[in-house]
Amino acid sequence: MRERELLPGFFWAADAASLRGQRRSVLLSAWELLLLVAAAATGSADGEPWAWPAAAAYLGAIVLAVVISRQNPQGLWYEGRAAAESVKTLAWKFAVRADAYQPPPHTLPDAEGLYRVQLGGVLGAFRDGRVVAPGAGAELAGITAAMRDLREQPLAVRREVYLRERIQVQHDWYRAKSRYCARAGALAGVLGVVLPALGLVLAVLRALGAFTYDALGTVSAVAASITAWAQLRQYRPLAAAYGLAADELELIRCQLARLDVESADAEELWARLARDAEDAVSREHTTWQARREIRTTTDRDH
Repeated sequence: MRERELLPGFFWAADAASLRGQRRSVLLSAWELLLLVAAAATGSADGEPWAWPAAAAYLGAIVLAVVISRQNPQGLWYEGRAAAESVKTLAWKFAVRADAYQPPPHTLPDAEGLYRVQLGGVLGAFRDGRVVAPGAGAELAGITAAMRDLREQPLAVRREVYLRERIQVQHDWYRAKSRYCARAGALAGVLGVVLPALGLVLAVLRALGAFTYDALGTVSAVAASITAWAQLRQYRPLAAAYGLAADELELIRCQLARLDVESADAEELWARLARDAEDAVSREHTTWQARREIRTTTDRDH
């Protein structure tokens, strides 16, 4: 069984919405920064003809800033990711009998009822959002046949599927993203030192009469754009968060793999360890929810 077969339609709708928001947010922000750099570069050149390209670049940057403010693609990005990951966590908990989804006599007798209650809480948090059409969330997020099928499998089968499709996939994703963000953050840090140093050299050379072009404004604009881009992408915070999540999942994976599925308390231990695994993942998507709420509050204040 693959994860794609397991997850309800709400996850894929929210995931697609998040990806649309991410692509649009990144694209619009990149063009806005490029236009500001172009405006600084052309505006620093000597001669009246260069003033017109600078004005056009500034005008384009203004238009993009208005579009970003009105459409708020970053808000859709964060909201979609938080919604998708929240539903994914519930789906996996139900399917593998994690946390309170154990069968009786361990916990609540109605796992499907518990799923609907917790799902209602998730959907309620996004009822005014743009992830899915109003009223369509409950229908899309219902329990799938694959979720029921996996839930009825022996613990050994549930463990094998969970370790392969959830823990390993999530761990590998976190590890790869942590390394990527760490490299990108380090590059941004290096450029944050190199560009001011370049500006210093150019300032000295211009003071000595080596050239007349005012490169200082351009260099400053490039440096500021790189800083803004690194803040948008959150390279360093995400590198740390993803690395921590990957380490936690690896520890839990080892515990799950060592679990004796034939022991009398195997189901109870499994439910707790699988809950811990989902909690490790949830901490990351809780961050997305916090960003969404901060973004929504900021937009209302403006």
